[in-house]
Amino acid sequence: MTSSLESCLDAEHQRIRDLAREAESVVPTGDEPRIRYRLTDTFTSVLSRHLAAVDDVLLPEANSWLSDGHQQVQEYVRHARGLEEALHRMKAHLYGDATAAHVGWDAIWREMGTWLDDHARHEMELSSAIAGRLGVQQLQHLTKKLMEMEEREPTRPHPYSPHTGWPGRLARRFWRVADGFWDHAEGRLIPHREPDPPAKPDSLMHRYFTGAPTHRTED
Repeated sequence: MTSSLESCLDAEHQRIRDLAREAESVVPTGDEPRIRYRLTDTFTSVLSRHLAAVDDVLLPEANSWLSDGHQQVQEYVRHARGLEEALHRMKAHLYGDATAAHVGWDAIWREMGTWLDDHARHEMELSSAIAGRLGVQQLQHLTKKLMEMEEREPTRPHPYSPHTGWPGRLARRFWRVADGFWDHAEGRLIPHREPDPPAKPDSLMHRYFTGAPTHRTED
């Protein structure tokens, strides 16, 4: 039976994939000439926060509960650093860094697709191993904590910062503040998980949170 933690991560991977697909395929228009920047920044911020939340929540559990936890954590961190470096290359290409000018947009996304496949495999293996050692209530608590932490993590990749232990926690606390400052300075919109919708499906608040159109009656 799939645990709440595994189901949650599977849904997160699909969400990240959907954001990647949208950012990859979008075509700028006269009305929204910078839409590619906006959607790619959205994808980058969601994935960066997800990776940081896994560092904060799941890696300590793996170290504590798994017999080969230290080895699994080291392997995961090596993978996460590689994915964060790929995110850096994507941003460099998007914003015209000369060091990335020779790489095409399609090649950037092909590389990212490979990394995302590897990312999903690493996390599902790790979560499955953790789920085999914890009870249902512990896993539900861990899942809730992971989702909550995602809303408070740094919004940009930091592959060269510590990922584990107290140095990692301090680094993420620092980058959370620094990223927030630059997001505000650059006018970068960071998405947040939608709250539960109101009970009334056509209320103003429901339309606000879901983006549903306002219904008009014909004259």
